[in-house]
Amino acid sequence: MATPRWTAPLPAAMLLAAACAPPPPSVLLITLDTTRADRLSPYGAADAQTPAYDRLAAEGLVFTRAYASAPLTIPSHATMFTGQPPPAHGVRDNNDHVLPDSAVTLAERLDAAGYRTTAHTSAFPTQARWGFDQGFDEYHDPGARSADTRDFRDERRAEEVVDELIAELRARGDEARFAWAHLFDAHWPYAPPEPWAGRFPGRGYEGEIAYTAEQVGRLISAWDEVHPRSLVILTADHGEGLGDGGEQTHGFLLHDGTLRVPLIVRGRGVALDAGRVVDTPVSHVDLVPTVLAVLGLPADPSLPGRDLRDPTRGGPRALYAEAVSGRTQLGLQPLRATTHEDGRYTEGAWGAWYPRGPGPQISTDGDRAHPGLPARRAELEALLAAAGAAEASPAALDPEELQALLALGYIAGDATAEAGDVDPRDVAALIPLTWQAEAALRSGELAEARAKVDTLRAGMPGVWGVDRLDARLRLAEGDAVGAAEAFAALAARAPSSRAAEEAAAACEGLGDPACALDWYLEALQHDPSSPAAMAGEVRCLLRLGDPIEARARAEAGLRRWPDHAELRAAWAGIALAEGRVDEALQLAELALRDLPRHPEAWALAADARWAHGDADLAIEALDELLRLDPFDQPARAARTAALLEVGRLAEARRGADALLQLFPDDPVAQDLHAQAHDQR
Repeated sequence: MATPRWTAPLPAAMLLAAACAPPPPSVLLITLDTTRADRLSPYGAADAQTPAYDRLAAEGLVFTRAYASAPLTIPSHATMFTGQPPPAHGVRDNNDHVLPDSAVTLAERLDAAGYRTTAHTSAFPTQARWGFDQGFDEYHDPGARSADTRDFRDERRAEEVVDELIAELRARGDEARFAWAHLFDAHWPYAPPEPWAGRFPGRGYEGEIAYTAEQVGRLISAWDEVHPRSLVILTADHGEGLGDGGEQTHGFLLHDGTLRVPLIVRGRGVALDAGRVVDTPVSHVDLVPTVLAVLGLPADPSLPGRDLRDPTRGGPRALYAEAVSGRTQLGLQPLRATTHEDGRYTEGAWGAWYPRGPGPQISTDGDRAHPGLPARRAELEALLAAAGAAEASPAALDPEELQALLALGYIAGDATAEAGDVDPRDVAALIPLTWQAEAALRSGELAEARAKVDTLRAGMPGVWGVDRLDARLRLAEGDAVGAAEAFAALAARAPSSRAAEEAAAACEGLGDPACALDWYLEALQHDPSSPAAMAGEVRCLLRLGDPIEARARAEAGLRRWPDHAELRAAWAGIALAEGRVDEALQLAELALRDLPRHPEAWALAADARWAHGDADLAIEALDELLRLDPFDQPARAARTAALLEVGRLAEARRGADALLQLFPDDPVAQDLHAQAHDQR
């Protein structure tokens, strides 16, 4: 929430002077997603169609060696807004944590100084849910759509974002303003609109960049009409691998393809040079100190960055960056790096020095025997010690929200995952198979998923994330018992809330709520605020016949996470257990809206519809559940029993046959099979 603007009463003469004075300089921050510096014309890309950036560069400072602190959207933006590296603000990956309320953002600083603050974002990773709304008067997320119809890229085109901000500019006039525009278009999958797709056949990435540049040009023209005195900052959250270091996308490695970003700072009516090219290495930690200095606001000595107008003051320095996705998503070694005038030191399972070439680019060929490694390692450790280790708030994503990140090519991670001995640089060619296998698994292409997982297991034996993917695939293939055993082994090997939740879900799928409850309780020991574990605990308590304790746990969870879809669905189960059938049915239908791909939502809907007397609709819900999870034993048993109850004997027999074939040792399956074939 924005800080209320309040000042002490001023004398009349001062008020008159203030009324006659021009407004202070406004600030426009434009962050391009996934944009390499070397694909823009001011950085030497001869075939780039980005004239808007040339015009901006001619009037401002162009930094040829600007670096992100992380090759991921959420931690990188957290650094831009706080002026702190990831260890200091605590947001290390794309799905585990949100920026804590204790962080002080640029928007909060400018709001306190009397600025109107607005954010205009374009994608799921920059929504307010990640804590980025702190200090903004208005925060415009991508348009909300129902979970059963939205595109899980959840993206707005740059044109829509720019139109929105231009309308805001024209409606509110020339008041002092801080506006942030985030443009997601260059992120994979690359699909530029026409005519840019036709101008860049087979080069969708460059087409997206050209399209975005035209929209940025429109925005800056409109901005300058309203704010003739202003500071404009154009940068990117990170780049894209495109094969550098063996990485096609981003997130796992630390090289110039993903770390070196465009940075152009232009001032009108403020003290800032025009048309100057700066070759000194700089970082996103420098943005907040620069804005404060240019606007004449008090400096914050706790910030590690420098004023970009004179980045050499203070002498050479090391710039920190990290990529922890290898650990959180797969159980590989995290990478950390320091960038220097003459190259980069990167450390994971092993350290290496990557020298700078004759231009700004740093090589991807590392020297693991460089004599300066001990000194560079000591420097890295000193930077980490100085940054500290902030505790960020855990992210509370429901299953549909996790799908939004999975659809962007990210694997659902675990902030407490074990760090194995494998360095991401050694398996860069295999890493894309992880999200390809994930995509095949989600789409039901199990043979393709199995081929990719087997390749991964051969190339990365014993890696936690690969074994986890294999366990999930085994569950989809129908080996529920083997999958449950595998999840239990993973949770024992690398104890964490996420691992225990997956083991619990496997037990639920086997129809063993007591086993599942034990795992959910273990998950809550690791993370007492986990909403998924809270919802699972409530479900298990209901199935074990303890509605009083289930209600108490549901109420506690909803006090902590009132908007979490799984917990709201669990409350529908409470209403059903207490005989409030109409309320339960209404809540169950809401759960389907929020969680259309979640089997538990369909199980709840089936129970509520059956209690309401809608037998056919209840069976339809179980059919949909089994389409999502064909090996859910309780659902198959419930469907067979329901068919028997309503006299649909032919369907009941077919269901009983399938149930017994899948679960031959299950007494419930045996009993239902006997009932179905005994009836005439």
